[in-house]
Amino acid sequence: MRRSKFSEEQMVKILREADRAPVAEVAKRHKISEQTIYVWRRKFGTLEAMDAKRLKGLESENARLKKLLTERDLEIAAENDERVPASSAGPQRREGRPVVSTCERACRCRVL
Repeated sequence: MRRSKFSEEQMVKILREADRAPVAEVAKRHKISEQTIYVWRRKFGTLEAMDAKRLKGLESENARLKKLLTERDLEIAAENDERVPASSAGPQRREGRPVVSTCERACRCRVL
């Protein structure tokens, strides 16, 4: 993914500046297109610079927690697969493999 030359806080400051002055003038001063300002406005709306910084922190924490949760779920699934004998594992296919939903097949959440 391409990295922006502006941080989120800088984007919000430019947006607040564009609220007070004409968009074309602000875009020219910061050497960005007018469309970029409108895209940022759609993304950040009425956030202030400190709110954008806090939002970024919350998003990174959320991503970290999701990763931890996924790892824990995979560990639990691996433990359950080891403890449950194949005969009592639920519905079976002919070759002895458990039936897996399409979601699990698509994202490969489960090791068969």
